[in-house]
Amino acid sequence: MTKPFEGVATAEEAGYADDLRHFRLRDYGPEDWFGLVLLWVMAILVFTQFFSRYVLNDSVAWTEEVSRYLLMVLTFVGAAGAVRRGTHIRVEVLEQALPLPARRVLWVILDAGRLAFWVFGAVVGFDLADRMGEMPMDSFRHGLGWVYWPIFLGFVAMALREAQWIWRRWRHGDAPNTQQVIA
Repeated sequence: MTKPFEGVATAEEAGYADDLRHFRLRDYGPEDWFGLVLLWVMAILVFTQFFSRYVLNDSVAWTEEVSRYLLMVLTFVGAAGAVRRGTHIRVEVLEQALPLPARRVLWVILDAGRLAFWVFGAVVGFDLADRMGEMPMDSFRHGLGWVYWPIFLGFVAMALREAQWIWRRWRHGDAPNTQQVIA
């Protein structure tokens, strides 16, 4: 007779996220902590909206709008964290098929393209934040600048983190291992 969980990987073997044996605070950057705070604020706001609408039968309308705007900010804060970890999605088939000298040429093109995209996003984000700063929200009399300035800062953070990746790559002469996160 076989054991019920025979052959099933342990949490450590599978690399589950809830395996806290290898948890270190230094593995997380400021983007991660800010994103965690935003996520909890959003959770509280969505719960407040749910509770007020379905339990009290009197909706608190502003929570939905603020949650939507916080989700926009969280997206760009999280994207900066993904750049820091080097975990943005990419296709590596061509990169792995090329010999090292051709790979280095490809890396120059890819690095320049990614950095240019983040800088372009920051320029557009700055312009948009400047234009939207005075536009009022639906529920409050505050301007929408508080939504768009963090998005601009998210693009700036992505550009800075990408510059760190490029610096590391060219200082070491090879592509950094995506398991080695920039602190």
